[in-house]
Amino acid sequence: MFYVGIDVAKYKHDFAVIDDNGLVIVPPKTIQNSLEGFSQLLTSISSLDRSQGIKIGFEATGHYHSNLKTFLSKYGYDFAIINPLQVSRFHSQLSLRRTKTDKVDCLVIAQFISTKNEMLKSYQQPLYHLEALKSLSRLRETYVSQRSLILVKMTNVLDTIFPEFKAFFSNKLKSDTALFILKKYKTPERIAKWNKNDLLLIHNHSHKIPISKLQLIKETASSTVGNSSKYLIDELLSLISTFENLNTEVSYIESKIISIMNDIDSPTASIPGIGLISAATIISEFGDFARFDNVNRCIAFAGLDAGINQSGTKSFKGKMVKRGSSHLRYVIMNVIKTVCIHNETFKTYRIKKKVTDHKYLRIADSHAAKKLIRIIYYLETNQIKFDSSLCK
Repeated sequence: MFYVGIDVAKYKHDFAVIDDNGLVIVPPKTIQNSLEGFSQLLTSISSLDRSQGIKIGFEATGHYHSNLKTFLSKYGYDFAIINPLQVSRFHSQLSLRRTKTDKVDCLVIAQFISTKNEMLKSYQQPLYHLEALKSLSRLRETYVSQRSLILVKMTNVLDTIFPEFKAFFSNKLKSDTALFILKKYKTPERIAKWNKNDLLLIHNHSHKIPISKLQLIKETASSTVGNSSKYLIDELLSLISTFENLNTEVSYIESKIISIMNDIDSPTASIPGIGLISAATIISEFGDFARFDNVNRCIAFAGLDAGINQSGTKSFKGKMVKRGSSHLRYVIMNVIKTVCIHNETFKTYRIKKKVTDHKYLRIADSHAAKKLIRIIYYLETNQIKFDSSLCK
């Protein structure tokens, strides 16, 4: 068997090949992250006797390994994507002296896959819909995060321009009517000059805000302590434009996610309290459930398993390890609250962990989240819809 270790980087990759005896067959070489570089890698691998078996391995490195993964799949090569933490620990065990260079790293990866070959699972190309959902869900998460940041900045600027304004909209600046007023009238001075036509225009736009409330906004604007300097108004209008653009993008991405989810009819989406958007993140982050030997590996992948501390004859579980997919963990820990609202068994279990077992609320949530993952794993591996009897 030949073992090819590849150290992946943004602009270049380093690779080396060793055999079963640890003998270096191809010393470390550097290739560019390009078709020419990949062709050089293919030439080196093709020179090996494929009948003896070839196993390729490289670390998960964000998106930098994506093109390499596609290239190797195209030519039918068996490869594994490795957790960098595992390689780092393996390297530490090899020597007390820590030498780290790209050329050393590719040899270490080759040694790692030769040692752990039986434990490493070959990469399986995910189904197209899972890959699409994962990409769309993560992009949505990015936009939602940016939108939240913009909303905070909008609030800060408005607190200087017209600090009393937010209170009229339950302190929710993202209200469509609030944004309409700020875009159209811009300053407290112009709001203070509203006439009857302005009041009717806004009232008709909102269909909710009574004229009397709009009159109160007008009166407050005439006596505000705010500062409506031009640069502040320009900043606010720019932030509003960005916020609305992000709203549009999020809505567009959500429509694409919902369309895919409706097509695949995922069992996870049948759980009361889990919407299609959350279900999309959950199933796409897990990927193919067949790659998990058991449900405990799913829990570990979500970063919800507890670390174990052992010394002498004493052993106890520590804090949540928080490794694995942070995207998955975030969604699971958020949906568990709504799942508990919709399911009495989950609600009772969560309360028991908090009250009877004297757990903090966040810890009680994590226990309920692990129970939820067990249900999701069962539903997805058996392709059946949720039934409340499964929770008992």
